[in-house]
Amino acid sequence: MILLTNLPVDSSNFYAPHYNALMNDETYVHEDSTKPQKGWWKKELDRMRGRGNRPREQVSVEDFVSDATSKKKRVR
Repeated sequence: MILLTNLPVDSSNFYAPHYNALMNDETYVHEDSTKPQKGWWKKELDRMRGRGNRPREQVSVEDFVSDATSKKKRVR
């Protein structure tokens, strides 16, 4: 920590964006163009499974368990 005391934070390549955001009362958000967008894997899985534009729906635990047990009985 002692080594950082003389570091010019406002002219550092790494710390300057964080410092400027802090001085402007903002939150620094790093946007990396090489990373995919948030939630891209859900869209990819939907595309691979042929769901198309059908929206996802939430299922309660009780419905999920009852559906799984009814399918299990049908398989036997």
